Amino acid sequence: MMRIQLLASIGLLILATPAFADDSSATLGTGGLVLQKTDKIALVSEDLYLSPTIVRISYRFRNLTSVDYATTIAFPMPDFPGGGSNSTTAVPDPASDNFMKFQTTVDGKPIASQLEQRAFITEDGKPDVEVTEKLRALHIPLVPTVEATQAAIGRLTNEQRKGLADGSIVDPGEESDYAGQPATLYPLWTLRSKYWRAQTFPGGKEIIVEQSYVPVVGGLSSLSIGSPSIDPDSLKAYQEKFCTDSSFLKAAHALYKKAGVDNAKTTQSFEQYLSYVIMSGGNWAGPIGSYKLIVDKGDPKTLVSFCGNGVKKISPTQFEMDIKNYTPDRDIDVLLLRTTSVQ
Repeated sequence: MMRIQLLASIGLLILATPAFADDSSATLGTGGLVLQKTDKIALVSEDLYLSPTIVRISYRFRNLTSVDYATTIAFPMPDFPGGGSNSTTAVPDPASDNFMKFQTTVDGKPIASQLEQRAFITEDGKPDVEVTEKLRALHIPLVPTVEATQAAIGRLTNEQRKGLADGSIVDPGEESDYAGQPATLYPLWTLRSKYWRAQTFPGGKEIIVEQSYVPVVGGLSSLSIGSPSIDPDSLKAYQEKFCTDSSFLKAAHALYKKAGVDNAKTTQSFEQYLSYVIMSGGNWAGPIGSYKLIVDKGDPKTLVSFCGNGVKKISPTQFEMDIKNYTPDRDIDVLLLRTTSVQ
């Protein structure tokens, strides 16, 4: 059982009209293919490959009726929050709207999609505040990373930069006085993106929809789990989300101890997370006929934990779950404890 949070989620949502609703997917993590509730389309199979470097999904759909079924398909990306000055998020292509290099094919042919992007300020207990037009008016890219936004923010007047900070749209840190070349201003908004297009399911036939993208990697720059001082509530949260058992905790503790002895002189140990939203995809006719999940941790030395039934190790880095007539009962959350050499 295993986890890793690569803030990367792509949902495929079939809606009744092209004007899809904003509540189609507002979750963090990688989303499975979601159909509007219908008894016309069956998900014959889903093959899902999750890794820190690439995510691939292959869906086989069958139209159970004898007539063509046309609708709009939307691919909601994950909520992508700006991390402020403490962010450790790595984005595949921060200067591009398609920042996760998302691609789709239908029966092997590339399919173009339209893109909608909107930016929000989100605070617990408060309504979301949209700032899309405010950022666009200032010619600031909507991808909330320093790399994507800093040049544009640097061209603003001191008054404009201060206005962004006062509105909690950017984090000025503790040093900026907005005079001259300012200190780095870290984006604080959350980006919500959707790809969408028209799709026809031929009557009585199957089609194969394939998606791939490079996940957005986020996590901690050090280890929390494995620490002897971790509090019971945090430990319980790891266990509930990633099914961290006693053997994993023992290995995590040993890794934490080794990291302390090494003192980051030659290696660095840290946590990463990958999520995949599959629960919102249960709107097709019946369960998933054949479901296969492969989680690839990438490095044999990496520790991995996620929840699943009948998981088996199929290689030094890969773990597989293969189930017939599958009805998901939880989303997929993977925890990775990685160790890299210090340059």
